[in-house]
Amino acid sequence: MQGNLARPVWGWGPGETPGPTPLFIGSVAAGYRAEDLMTLCSSAIRNDLDVYAYIKDVLDQLLGGSTDYGSLRPDVWAQSHPDSIREYRAEERRQRNTRRDRSRQERRLNRTTD
Repeated sequence: MQGNLARPVWGWGPGETPGPTPLFIGSVAAGYRAEDLMTLCSSAIRNDLDVYAYIKDVLDQLLGGSTDYGSLRPDVWAQSHPDSIREYRAEERRQRNTRRDRSRQERRLNRTTD
């Protein structure tokens, strides 16, 4: 049953104690590569960047032999690529925070009047 899983699988039978579940199927090295790619994607998302443009540019620079890793950080990269910043995400976050604050205020008012 283990086959080509990156981590051993145990505890998947009836009456067995649940154990670790595999995060992916493949080699351990592929798991580390996937982890690195997911880290790059999540960094781009947290910094409101166009994920495709950021990943493509970073990989192109690394494959081109660039060793200036500081310029590849999402916050620094965004300053040199302002057209790839997703401005609408900041507005969505403001609207979501406004709704949340309004909802909290209404709940507090309802608690004090009850």
